[in-house]
Amino acid sequence: MSKLNAYAGRIVFDHLPKTGGSAIAHWLTRELGNGCVTPHIDGEHRSLIREFGGLYSVLCGHISFTKAEGFDPRYTYATLLREPVDRALSWLYFVLTNHNEAERAELLPAVRRFIDSDGADMAPFLLPHLSNTCVEHFCRILGDGTENDDTRLANALAALAQYEVVGTYDRMDQFMGDLRELLQLPHAESLQKVNATAQRPRSDQIPAALRARLEQLNALDLQLYRAAQASAGRRVTVASAAPQAYTLPAPYRCVTDDVRIHAAAMREGDQVQSGTEVHFELELHCTRYIPKVLLGIHIKDSAGRLAYGVNSGMLEQLQEGLTPGVHHVTFCLQLALPVDRYTAGFALVEMLDDGQRDLAWHDHLCAFEVSLPLDAHYIGYANQRAQLEIDPPDAEAVLAHAPGTLRAGAVPSTMQCKHRYRIDVDIRNGGTEPWHRSGRRPVMLSYHWLDANGGMRVFDGDRTPLPVTGIADGATVRGHVDVESPPEPGSHTLVLTMLQESVAWFETIGFEPARLPVQVVA
Repeated sequence: MSKLNAYAGRIVFDHLPKTGGSAIAHWLTRELGNGCVTPHIDGEHRSLIREFGGLYSVLCGHISFTKAEGFDPRYTYATLLREPVDRALSWLYFVLTNHNEAERAELLPAVRRFIDSDGADMAPFLLPHLSNTCVEHFCRILGDGTENDDTRLANALAALAQYEVVGTYDRMDQFMGDLRELLQLPHAESLQKVNATAQRPRSDQIPAALRARLEQLNALDLQLYRAAQASAGRRVTVASAAPQAYTLPAPYRCVTDDVRIHAAAMREGDQVQSGTEVHFELELHCTRYIPKVLLGIHIKDSAGRLAYGVNSGMLEQLQEGLTPGVHHVTFCLQLALPVDRYTAGFALVEMLDDGQRDLAWHDHLCAFEVSLPLDAHYIGYANQRAQLEIDPPDAEAVLAHAPGTLRAGAVPSTMQCKHRYRIDVDIRNGGTEPWHRSGRRPVMLSYHWLDANGGMRVFDGDRTPLPVTGIADGATVRGHVDVESPPEPGSHTLVLTMLQESVAWFETIGFEPARLPVQVVA
């Protein structure tokens, strides 16, 4: 009985943007199958090996190294280089010609300013893309990137010497030959262009000032490239068994004559920032009446893991009676996803008395990419709202006297029972001590509810923190109070006030709260 042999080696093809790596990865996938070669991956070296190494033989993508971690000895490494000025030009014009304003709202204007000013006007976030990109990448395999220029260049060259195969963009055929020998591929297929820059000038066609600026930004890379050219094309000795392609099963897809899904797309395009409200729009063509239908969306990340899914049953919006004809459906999501590439799939299921039946199901119908704002500063892959509070020594002080006032903005004269409302207020600290929002005795905003006779209905109202800076002595600041209305209807008085936790309510130590008549209705 013959045995099907997939490629059993371990290869990391680590390539930088605009060096031709995507075309090589596409070629490898055609030769070995998508069960052996990863889709494009982007991330930290060890994390990617942990995530993808067990599933794929060949890891391809933009891989970053940190803290002199070196190579994984279980893997063989290959990489591609490109003349630095040519690579930088390709990246600049790729942004200009392969994207539109909606996709690169911040990046496009910055690239235009850089080119129009011959490199004089350079936004800080362009620096990693245009300045010594290769040295900054390779030097971190054996160093941490904080060394001086000479040491970083030496570390980068020493790291390149550890790659099994190093190629250059201008000698792509030689690089492909070396990879064929490494992988024991029986023949060579033509290399197809992938993610190629649509239109760009040659490096000898740009203004001299712009070229000089790019050479200045890539002084270390130019030295690295000249040294690497001499050693590019190292060949390796391998065993004899030739690999065979292995292809993963296709994503699940169900099509019936009853319903067809057409025109599935995200209204905002295929590039969005995390936290954006997005709209996935579908067009359903029904050929018969369907009494009860479940509609669902499922979003998968670049590793094929389910990142998010919801359906009309979960949303308590089960569709009753879908009539024949064309129906337009929109899923509106607050897309709080980490940076990654995602696919969205959709399902339409008929709910039957004895079970359910898939009428239309597509695991992958549209793809999109989630990014983060270019000016965000943090580490890790998740962008969280963060702030730092350091309590001054007087934050623990007990307030014996708290003169001041609270004035409310627009307050509804009628509120519904057990509903929450946000009320804008102006707060004045009329004393000689600051009011702090943190510490063991924070100052908080709160409220009481009085009935029509002045009796206390709700005494210990919910707390609302002060604005992040607190309130300095003598200062007036704008804030808000979150209020929940009483459970019983009737005429009430809302008292907006403040307190220092575990110390006192401010109206007992000199503060003037706001008193507001409110009619509470059922």
